[in-house]
Amino acid sequence: MAEAVLQMKEHPSFLNNASVSALSEELGESETLRAKRQDALRTLLETPLPDRVRHLWRYTDAKKLIPRRSSSSASLKGLQNEPPVPHGGALILISPQGRPQVALSHEAEKAGLRVLPLAEARDAEGLVGSVVPPTLGLFEAMSAAGWSSGVFVGVPKNVDLPGPVHIVLSAQAGAFLPRVLFRCGELSRATIVEEHVGTGDLVQVISVTEVIVDEGAQAQHVLLQRLNEGSTGHFTTRGRLAQNANLATILASFGGTEIKMDLGAILAGPGARSEIVGFVLGEGRQRMDHHTVHDHRAPHTSSNIDFKVVLTDRARSAYTGLIRIEEKMAGSEAFQENRNLLLSETARADTIPELEILTDDVQCSHGATVSPMDPEQVFYLESRGLPWREAERLIVRGFLEETISRVPDGLREPFEEIVQERIKHFLHGRE
Repeated sequence: MAEAVLQMKEHPSFLNNASVSALSEELGESETLRAKRQDALRTLLETPLPDRVRHLWRYTDAKKLIPRRSSSSASLKGLQNEPPVPHGGALILISPQGRPQVALSHEAEKAGLRVLPLAEARDAEGLVGSVVPPTLGLFEAMSAAGWSSGVFVGVPKNVDLPGPVHIVLSAQAGAFLPRVLFRCGELSRATIVEEHVGTGDLVQVISVTEVIVDEGAQAQHVLLQRLNEGSTGHFTTRGRLAQNANLATILASFGGTEIKMDLGAILAGPGARSEIVGFVLGEGRQRMDHHTVHDHRAPHTSSNIDFKVVLTDRARSAYTGLIRIEEKMAGSEAFQENRNLLLSETARADTIPELEILTDDVQCSHGATVSPMDPEQVFYLESRGLPWREAERLIVRGFLEETISRVPDGLREPFEEIVQERIKHFLHGRE
């Protein structure tokens, strides 16, 4: 307990019994959610601040990610370039305070898509914290105790949603603690695009997303992080897959100054499959720390990770990938690859692939590389008449090509445009 009292100095002062109770009251939560908040607060105050000795925190100073003040009331009405409602899908706008703004297409409404503020989704209360519990870590406990902007997205069973559900989470100055709960019903197919943007200075984001994929369902989750410069953020997303369920997670992590992400999936049913495709592009003095995990808890499950990182200037990336296959989970397959391309001598990348295989009769492999751009490749392209900047662009594009090809059909074209735009900006500063 003495350690907990000591650590309270590092915890955000706006999260205490009074503020958590007031937040729950303001949101009109049920006793069930209110009790979950209080339990999470107790866990938070008993959880020490992670130090650099801990395995997953050796590259990131947790103190830099701790919010120091709550965000004031804000609105998304002034959001620039507000995206249109996706054809056949839905648009959800979330700000630090207030109800989510929701627009459903006719097709989504007809399909029975449910979008509710998380505090009002009574039939989903038992699912909150079931995939990302507060005991997972300090920041997960912080989210469970202090989330103020939450949304539940539910796809009924036997539904093929024709368009994506686009969630735009706009962080303002101060702390932003959003929470997303997405459930894809049995034998359904749906895509959710979760886009984090920053519209203020000194943005501090603590975000948690739980994805539940029921039996035989196929879900796609796109996580796009492009916070503004000077922002910090801790993002946790976990999927839980039932029997024969399929989850494809596509990550693009571009923005912010100090970012830590923890994403993965629990393969809980036989025949479940999870794939993670990741893109990280860092510049300036950005520090990007990403951790992935595939936890195989059922036999005959499969997973794959393809994670690409490109860095320039003094940017730094750390990647830790864990594959865990529990005992008696024979017939499972798990693959993991992390490749890092350095465009400057001062950029740095660390990569740590990990395997915890507790049974035999499995197929597993991992690979990791860190390398600078090959000057012979640049010379070859320049000798064919290409300017050096265009030569570098083609090399970076080729480096990412195989990973881009893994993005599911229907998402590849818009996703490729985002990556191309980022590459252009990324290399322009090196001219």
